[in-house]
Amino acid sequence: MAEPEKIYPGLLHPLSMMRRARGLPGLEYEVLEPSALPQPYKQLLVHEGDMTSRLESAYRSSIKVRRLHSSNDGKNYFREVILETIESNPRPVEYGAIEIQLNQLSEPAKEAVIAAQMPLGAILNQGRIPYACSLRGFFTIIPDEALKGAFAIDIDRPLFGRSNRIETRTGETIAQIVEVLPPV
Repeated sequence: MAEPEKIYPGLLHPLSMMRRARGLPGLEYEVLEPSALPQPYKQLLVHEGDMTSRLESAYRSSIKVRRLHSSNDGKNYFREVILETIESNPRPVEYGAIEIQLNQLSEPAKEAVIAAQMPLGAILNQGRIPYACSLRGFFTIIPDEALKGAFAIDIDRPLFGRSNRIETRTGETIAQIVEVLPPV
């Protein structure tokens, strides 16, 4: 059952906002303590670094972006993506919904974000842009048809994820991200 969203703009923001914009209902989820996450999800999700680096290490592959939906109002860039391994038969390793504050990025980083070829973590790391991650929470979520379709899976068991905020060294928000892992 959906946990009341106790923090603004809500643990599942920007995913919940993007789904509303597409006319989709909210997803059922339950907030979890980090200790309640089973392995290997705990190892993949419970850290204060970017997911790109963690996923590349776990899957021993570079990661690319497959954009599902995006919008850009010139200030905020929103996108829903699947992160995939780079190989002849790409494997989905994360579903992400992200809101990026474009004014916090250099021109080359903005252009890379909008091109949607690389994950944000890779863009920040390659551009040597200092940042810090601020974990907002962990959850288990019941996938609906849209989420199953994004992962190209047909399962009815809960998936695990986290909500993260990427900040400048002075605490300004660069991005808010909801990251959901496929079954491992």
